[in-house]
Amino acid sequence: MGERGANTPQGRALRDFEIIYRLYDEGMRELGKSFRSRAREVPSFLYEVGLISGLSFIYAKTDDANKGIYRIFLNYLERKTEDLKKSEDLKELNSREGGYAAYLYLLLLEASRLVPDRELNPKDPLSCIKTLEELDRPLIPLLMPYLLEIKRLAEATLPSEG
Repeated sequence: MGERGANTPQGRALRDFEIIYRLYDEGMRELGKSFRSRAREVPSFLYEVGLISGLSFIYAKTDDANKGIYRIFLNYLERKTEDLKKSEDLKELNSREGGYAAYLYLLLLEASRLVPDRELNPKDPLSCIKTLEELDRPLIPLLMPYLLEIKRLAEATLPSEG
């Protein structure tokens, strides 16, 4: 894909979705199904409850203190295989919570691109949520083209739950 495509929300979504599809292609079927559900539900959910409540909800679904699924997802992205106790951590990631973690990461990644004047690091969701809460401009309408492209890609390539 050309550099130009990565400058549009759709181009960024296509590039970012490759992360999710790679996980799915490597056998993370449950994560793929869960991600597809999140991609279908979250855009309207954000309009209903607002960005901060939506992000908090998604984070709560992904990061339980005992499992640390979001941390496992980040380790996977960084390919810290020494931190990934292959059998256990990858098994934990291949779950409904893993789909939430992957979706939260892409959502925070795009939000960080849309507010370059703020320091948003998707590796620290709580810090991102706090920073976005202080934002003085609406972000949901700016996120929608990206999220809708992610939804289209997920619907086209990933199986549904159930």
